[in-house]
Amino acid sequence: MKTFTAKHDPRYVVGKILTLLVIILLAFASAGGYLFLDREISAGERKIAEGQIELEKGRAALKEGKAKLEAGKQELSGGKKRYEQAKDNPLLLLTDKLIKGGKGFEEAERRIAEGDEKVAEGESKIEIGEKQIAAGELELRIGREKLMLAKGARLACALGAAFFTLLLIRLGFRWRRSLVRFFMRTDT
Repeated sequence: MKTFTAKHDPRYVVGKILTLLVIILLAFASAGGYLFLDREISAGERKIAEGQIELEKGRAALKEGKAKLEAGKQELSGGKKRYEQAKDNPLLLLTDKLIKGGKGFEEAERRIAEGDEKVAEGESKIEIGEKQIAAGELELRIGREKLMLAKGARLACALGAAFFTLLLIRLGFRWRRSLVRFFMRTDT
C-alpha cells in the first residue's frame, strides 16, 4: 500500500481540482453576466433615447395645445361679450325677431354653449397631457436609475471575471505539480 503525504494525497488533489472547476464556472458566469448586461444596457440606452424624443414631442404638443386652448378661451370670451352687448341692445333684438324670427340669438347661444364644451374638453385634454408628460418623466427617471444600477452590476461582473481568472491562473501555477502527479500516476 502506497502512502501519500498530505500534500499529494489523492483526496486533497481532488479537492484542488474541484476548487479549480468551481473557479472556472464562476469566471464563466461572471463573463456571461457581463455580456448579458452589456446587451441589456445598450438596449436600455436606446429606449431611453427614444423615450426622451417622445417626451420632447409630447411637451411640444402640450405647449401647442395650451396655446390653442388659450386662443379658444379668448375667442369665446370675446364672443360672450359681443353677445351680451347685442342682447342689451333692444334694436338688435327687435331686428333679429323681425328678420330671422329670433333665430340669430338662439344660434349665438348654441355656439357659445358649443364653445364652452370645447374649452372644457380642451382643458381636460391638457390635464391628461400634463399627467402623461409627468408619467413619461417618471419612467425616464426610473429607467436612468435602472441603467446606472445595471452599469454597476456590469462592472462588478467584469471585475469578478477578471478576479476569478487571475485566481484560477494563480492556483493553477501553484498547484501544478500535485495536479500533474495526480494525472500522471499509475495505480499498480
